[in-house]
Amino acid sequence: MRPAVAAAMWRFGMAEAVAYRASMFVWILATCFPLVSLALWAHLAEEGAIGGYDQEGFVSYFVAAFMIRQMTSAWVCWDLSRHIRLGELDAMLLRPAHPILHYVMSNFAALPMRALMALPLGVGVLLLAGGGAPVSVGDALRTLPTLVFAWGIVFLCQLTVASLAFWFTSATSLYEAWLALHLVLSGYLLPTSLFPERLAEVIRALPFFAALGFPVEVLTGRLSHVAYLEGLGLQCCWVACFGVLASMCWRRGLARYGSVGA
Repeated sequence: MRPAVAAAMWRFGMAEAVAYRASMFVWILATCFPLVSLALWAHLAEEGAIGGYDQEGFVSYFVAAFMIRQMTSAWVCWDLSRHIRLGELDAMLLRPAHPILHYVMSNFAALPMRALMALPLGVGVLLLAGGGAPVSVGDALRTLPTLVFAWGIVFLCQLTVASLAFWFTSATSLYEAWLALHLVLSGYLLPTSLFPERLAEVIRALPFFAALGFPVEVLTGRLSHVAYLEGLGLQCCWVACFGVLASMCWRRGLARYGSVGA
């Protein structure tokens, strides 16, 4: 793949994000539940810390969860499943660039716009809540690789599920079930430290936490260096697992797609 082609696809993704900025803003508002959780848990923490979080800690955690959700989101599941169902994948297969590269660029290029649109809302909540714990430069830098791996987990998981549309007409329904688990087990609705200890240990080994809760805890400075390295290793393992699954589903599904004359 020539750099010029990749750059052109990136520009197309950015242009698409700008064109659909109103829809994107509505989607951002639909993912602001952590800010609602913030009000609840910060109120409960008035009388003392809960699960290691005081009021300031809850503010920092949930604002970070909201922002990181914006920077690690993907929507290839809905795009690819629709293209398969309507036969629009045919034209993409004739292009010189691989279709998956198109989805990578389209999804990844929109993230800066998404984060930029979400930033005023996150800052506004911080101001209304009286501010959270300050984020150090070191923690911010350590968070960057976790965001890349987290986005990889989300994207590859969605690609795996979307590839099931080669066989099923309701692949997106399967991912909606995955999302329901993600909301509870990722640290999106509440920090994992609020779960019973043994249950929390299991949850923290799952891909849901690796895709959201882990970057949030790194950004808010709640992990030791050893825990940080272990978390990165776990993220790499989940990226590899979903990469293998996505590749298998895509190749077998594409063979089936061609065999039926699509």
